[in-house]
Amino acid sequence: MISELESYLSLYVRRKESFPDHAHASPLRARRLLDRLGAPDARMPIVRVIGTKGKGSTAAMLEAVLRAAGYRTGLYTSPHLHTPRERIRVDGLPIGRDEFLSGLRFVLPELEASLAWEIGPLTLFEGLTALAMRHFAQQGVELAVVEAGMGGRSDATHALRPVLTVLTPISLDHQAYLGDTVVEIAAEKAGAVPEGGMVACARQEPDAWEVVLRHCRAVGATVHTIPEELATVPGLAGPHQRENARLVVLAVMLLRSHGWHIPEDAVREGLRDVQWPGRLEIVAGRPLTVVDGAHNPAAAKALASALVEEGFAKRQPRILVLGASADKDLLGLIRPLVPLADQVVTTRAAHHRAVDDQVLAALVERQGVPARPANPVAEALRIARERAGPEGLVCVTGSFFVVAEAREALGLAVREPWPEPVPSGAYDLPGATGRAIMRGDSRAGGP
Repeated sequence: MISELESYLSLYVRRKESFPDHAHASPLRARRLLDRLGAPDARMPIVRVIGTKGKGSTAAMLEAVLRAAGYRTGLYTSPHLHTPRERIRVDGLPIGRDEFLSGLRFVLPELEASLAWEIGPLTLFEGLTALAMRHFAQQGVELAVVEAGMGGRSDATHALRPVLTVLTPISLDHQAYLGDTVVEIAAEKAGAVPEGGMVACARQEPDAWEVVLRHCRAVGATVHTIPEELATVPGLAGPHQRENARLVVLAVMLLRSHGWHIPEDAVREGLRDVQWPGRLEIVAGRPLTVVDGAHNPAAAKALASALVEEGFAKRQPRILVLGASADKDLLGLIRPLVPLADQVVTTRAAHHRAVDDQVLAALVERQGVPARPANPVAEALRIARERAGPEGLVCVTGSFFVVAEAREALGLAVREPWPEPVPSGAYDLPGATGRAIMRGDSRAGGP
């Protein structure tokens, strides 16, 4: 099955180049595919989580609460750490291997047929979105929580018709696709709110909030904000997770107002017991080793605050393992984190978008902190843990690709193969045009 997907992606990359507006037509392609599959998304209510920061954590918390309330839940998220099956969960469990392969076999002919579509060929993310909805319908899901990919109106998940939209904080990320300013990105994110929709909205920067309000008024959507007195105790660490949990409670309040039975005990249980790897996750001790997929400036600031507030930054020495994608704001990612580190080991994930570790090391040293490049991620982690000693701290961050390889190096997971298209002019992979590689997220602009 993987070889068939690789063959499709080789054709997809060449065909996509004929469609300059390919990214913006994603909801149209996803909707066409869903309809060709019998519109499985229409067989269940959907809560869609959009925004920039905390989409995955918020979606995971909300699903855990709904499951604790007794509902049969679906959860669709991206990217994955070790297997694409992580993206599609029913009642907290990833889709099984046989079911996943069966779904891929069912969708593959549609992918191949899309090579002739006038709106361009389907992406793997669009195909997975439809596969997830079909699986949820087959499994009798009563309420699905869907995390948007890049989180805007050009996202494949914008083809869905949610009963509730949850809008997390908006900040800079995916500028190549969404815009160069918070106002431009807010227009893309707010544009994903459907006509007449109901919105649970996190606190936003003033400029972003104005854009959100203007759009919602234009489409007749109702916007609800988090009550100031609302307090929660999430199971995930960090002050940013408390804000995500408050947004989840607001979403629960709105669902209740529309007839969903979600007791307070279920809210407490779901927030307490949620599991979400790769987000300020302690993966080893002596030295204390934490991993976090912070891959943009806002997430890096949240991670830096969490390291201080949770007491991790009190340990000495503090070694940062840092790898990032070349299409990110590298200085914006580095600046909040590097001051907390005594040393930085820069590394490079096995991914075509990964920035060279020596380039990253030079940027770190300009901030006045010594840096050592090391590859692969497993070697960078070994060096960092050796330098930290039993009483120190190692923090691995900058990309979910780096976090995944660190978890695998520690024996916490085994990677399952998954292909990805390599675009023309891929960062420093000469001759990669039209090929598919076996690594990571198939969604452009991932972490």
